Amino acid sequence: MNIIYDLNLVAVFEAVWRHRQISRAAAELNTTQPTVSNALRRLRSEMDDALFVRSGQTMVPTPLAEQIAPYWCDGLLRIRTGSAAKAGFDPARDRRMFTLVMTDIAEAIILPHLLEACRLAAPSVSFRTMQIGVDKMLPALRSGEVDLAIGYLPSLRSGVMQQQLFESDYVVISRRNHPIIGGTRKLSRSSYLACRHAVAEAAGTGHVTVERALRRVGLGDRIGTRVPNFLPLPMIVAASDLLATVPRPLARLMINAAKITIHPHPLKLPKLPIRQFWHQRFDADPGIRWLRHTLRNSLRHAEVLRAS
Repeated sequence: MNIIYDLNLVAVFEAVWRHRQISRAAAELNTTQPTVSNALRRLRSEMDDALFVRSGQTMVPTPLAEQIAPYWCDGLLRIRTGSAAKAGFDPARDRRMFTLVMTDIAEAIILPHLLEACRLAAPSVSFRTMQIGVDKMLPALRSGEVDLAIGYLPSLRSGVMQQQLFESDYVVISRRNHPIIGGTRKLSRSSYLACRHAVAEAAGTGHVTVERALRRVGLGDRIGTRVPNFLPLPMIVAASDLLATVPRPLARLMINAAKITIHPHPLKLPKLPIRQFWHQRFDADPGIRWLRHTLRNSLRHAEVLRAS
C-alpha cells in the first residue's frame, strides 16, 4: 500500500464518501464524472482495494474505505480550514457548498429566504440539505460533514454552539367547513377532543411534544394517521375530517395551497424556539460565520414567521 501524496485524489475520495454518488461528487468538485471515475481508479490502484462498490445508484464503501475515511476526511478538512482562515471568504466570488441539516418545514420555510438573500450577494454559493438522526448530528457537525443544523432540536445541547433564529408556536388546522367545528376560527377544547387527529412523528426533533400532549388528554386512540414529517399534513387535513397540530409558519405557508382553517391551539403547548447549531471547531470559520449571519438576517422580516 502506497502513501497518497496527491490531495486531489483525497478530495475525490472525501466527496464520494459523503455523497455516495459519482455525479454529486463531480458536481461539488466542479468537474466531470469521468474525471472522478478516473481518480477513483488511481486510488484503487494505489490502495489495492475497490474502496467503493456500486449498488444501484449508490457507491457503498468497502471496509478499508470505512477505516481510512475518518483520517483522510479530517485531514482534508484541517487543510481546507487552515486555507480558508488565511484566505478569508468572499461570498461574491466563492463557490463553496454548505451542507445544512434541516427538517422538511425548514426546507419549505427557511431555505427559500436564505436562497433569496444569496441570489445577488453570493451567486455561486450552493447548499445541500439533509435529514439525519439527532444522535448523528453532533458527530456530523464536529467532523465538518455538516456546517449548520437548523430547527427545533432541544436534545442538541452539549458540544455545540447555538443561536435562536425566531420563536413560534403550535396551531391547529382543520379542513374548511369541518362537520364538527364548522367555519369558526375559534376552536373549543371540547370540539378539539371530539375529533380524530393526524400526527407528524418528526423523529429526532422536539415535536414529539405534540403526540405526548394528545396522549395526556386521552387522545391516544384518536390518532387517525401518522406520517414521518409535517409537510403533508395540510393536504391530509384538507381532504379529511382529521385535525392536525402544526407549527404556525407551516400553516400560514400552506393556507392558500390547501383548503384549511387555522385555529389557536386549545391545549397549552410549549413555544417553538428555532435555532441554528454549529460546532465550536468552526466558530471562526469565515464562511460559516457569513452563513450564520446571512441566515439570521434573511428571516428578520419573513412574513410567514409573523405571530398571527
